[in-house]
Amino acid sequence: MKLTPSFAFSVFSEETFQEKMVAVSQQLAQCRQEGHFNGFDGKPLWYEYFQVQDSRGAVVILHGLSEFTGKYHEFAWCLLNQGYDVFLYDQRSHGKSCRLTDQIDLLHVDAFGDYQKDLDCFLDQVVRKAAGGSPLYLYGHSMGGAVALQYLAKHPEAFRKAVLSAPMIEPLTGSVSPAVARWGLLVYCLFGAGKRKFWGSEEFDPEYPFSRSQDRSLARFQWNMKTRLADKRLCTTPMTIRWVQQSVSLRSKLTGKRFLKKLQTPIRMLCAEQDRVVSEKAQVELAEKCPLCQKVVVPGSTHSMLWGTAETIEAHVKQVLDHFS
Repeated sequence: MKLTPSFAFSVFSEETFQEKMVAVSQQLAQCRQEGHFNGFDGKPLWYEYFQVQDSRGAVVILHGLSEFTGKYHEFAWCLLNQGYDVFLYDQRSHGKSCRLTDQIDLLHVDAFGDYQKDLDCFLDQVVRKAAGGSPLYLYGHSMGGAVALQYLAKHPEAFRKAVLSAPMIEPLTGSVSPAVARWGLLVYCLFGAGKRKFWGSEEFDPEYPFSRSQDRSLARFQWNMKTRLADKRLCTTPMTIRWVQQSVSLRSKLTGKRFLKKLQTPIRMLCAEQDRVVSEKAQVELAEKCPLCQKVVVPGSTHSMLWGTAETIEAHVKQVLDHFS
């Protein structure tokens, strides 16, 4: 079954969010296609997608660290009603996809480039078969933004346009410099501790307070927490030492001249005005060095722009739709 787009756009208010999302979830369930595809190493990764009548294109969404596809259903609903098919999957060690350690809640990756290899498999095994010859668009948030960049450099003709939402060019490392963190963590990995939990990351907390989150919408925070509590596979939170080491090693590659010369896709980078998770300096460096990357700051936003105030969400989504159209 394919949805009929309404071509209307409005952000759900705090007061009506719960009621609206229940209705949205019911409608998405009626047209959802889901299953598993094989990652680059044969490991199973879970996906879902939704299609509309007379699609104008297909948007592939790459979620951020410790997230899952269901967190993007409100955003997917916005895209569907503007005439776009939407494809999502849980990246390795996330959600309903494979685990790389014995701990179900532990986030791990052997090499950050493995994420973009999985994306290539998703496109080949799922997206292109379902979308046919429709133009493809890419959206990546935070960690997903870094994955998107790597893929765009490797496959410059794959997507017509891309949006990077608060991309993780470099994570913030507090009082420790990224260079010290990078080399210090590499030593741990060389001594076989790469799959151990990074001591600076916290276990999933079912009582995690809204005040500590990057969200600014209590209704959305509560909805996503309820979703996670209903399925322990969605409670991934702590990272391994190897994951952190790989993440703090990204900037030198993603802002290098040889890497940036490979980018041929028009990119709109949406940056949070009050980001406390990823480096603004790294985003500025990328935008200055890459002529095809347009940097736009979303006023009043935190790292979680799609789960912010109604004004932040509206501004964010309109930037996405404007770029893709």
